[in-house]
Amino acid sequence: MAHIFMRLVVLFLIPLGGYAQTGKVFNIGDAMPSLTFRNVFNPAGPQLSTQDYKGKLVIIDFWNRWCGSCIEAFPKMEKLQKEFGDKIKILLVTTDKKEEVGKLFKRFKIPELTILYGDTILNSMFPHIAVPHHVWINPNGRIQFITDGYNATTQNISKVLEGKKFMLPLKKELEDIDSDADLWKEGNGRFQKYITNYSFIMSRVKDNWEHGFGFSKDTASNTCGFKFVNSGLLDLYKVAFCEAVDYSTKDFYYNNRVQFIGAGVRTFFDYPDKSDSIPAWEERNLICYESKWQTQNDSLAYQYLQDDANRYFPFSVKVENKEVPCYILKLAPGFTGSKPATNKKLFEYTDSTFILKNMPIGNIVESLNNIELFKATPVVDETNYTAGVDIQLKNAFTDITNLQKQLLLNSILLEQGTRKIRMLVISLK
Repeated sequence: MAHIFMRLVVLFLIPLGGYAQTGKVFNIGDAMPSLTFRNVFNPAGPQLSTQDYKGKLVIIDFWNRWCGSCIEAFPKMEKLQKEFGDKIKILLVTTDKKEEVGKLFKRFKIPELTILYGDTILNSMFPHIAVPHHVWINPNGRIQFITDGYNATTQNISKVLEGKKFMLPLKKELEDIDSDADLWKEGNGRFQKYITNYSFIMSRVKDNWEHGFGFSKDTASNTCGFKFVNSGLLDLYKVAFCEAVDYSTKDFYYNNRVQFIGAGVRTFFDYPDKSDSIPAWEERNLICYESKWQTQNDSLAYQYLQDDANRYFPFSVKVENKEVPCYILKLAPGFTGSKPATNKKLFEYTDSTFILKNMPIGNIVESLNNIELFKATPVVDETNYTAGVDIQLKNAFTDITNLQKQLLLNSILLEQGTRKIRMLVISLK
């Protein structure tokens, strides 16, 4: 992820009127009540009122510091605010405390948008579970949409400002999900309509806000198994063939260690650049899977998962040692491995700066494997150097030539070559 340092924007929300005490939940079509915001950083001034936004489209973007997709969307929301100027107002609203927000924006770029921290009022007016969660208030002061964050696009905003009649999908969430229940039993079987295969496989459960996966063992019943809820198919493959639920340290964590063979295979898995393609991508890629077997053997359980992965989906998946093009990190002649300037360890990574202080060179390899520049080409560490080093790179990730030059200044080589590497190979059946 991209991290850039800027100043922190904060404000408090002070309600006017008695609606906060009534616990009223606001819905589409309701008029937005009068509110006053105090201690506003941007725009400058003693206070702002909802009356200041009269005639504007207001988009309330609920987020939290632990939500990676929320933070990744900040530049897009900032761009939309600049594109439409004073015709719209985007508010970033979080329940996180001021101190927590401050720590977050020491690592990430602060968007040039109004931010509300420690919020309880707007969250009580528009209750939700998952974030990002967007509320659109039209220029007439009425709630027009309660929807997902990816619907905030130039096209949709333009339609609202032009007064066109159209609908955005309502973000619907059930609040009584039993996370510990078997999916097919949960809520007296209310999710059974999504079952497509049995071990069992289900399509994406649209009215369940949960997503993720896990492995469980029950010594009382001598069973073990997996549960995937609204998870990407590629995640299922990685768990199965890495043989680990936490595969962050395994061979196929990075997508450049996955080889897609056949027309349209990579396109099937690649997350879309255009927001209007996201629903179709989610429909074909997000799946639910649950299994339980009479075994306490973890290796056998992962073998069963691999078998199901190849049985139920239109792809053939296997692990192969393959000679593939790659970039190789080596020590250049003259590398001294001098003692770091401080015993303190530091790792900072933003769009423009990469800093290691008393940290292993392996951190560079991990970072390179995770950026767009090496999306399809693995980076291999052959430095065999495990001691801490001090390295600073500036604007180095725009192109490979620039990166190579800056690494060479630190007596590190980044060379093209081929190596035999364990690859996860996905092809059409």
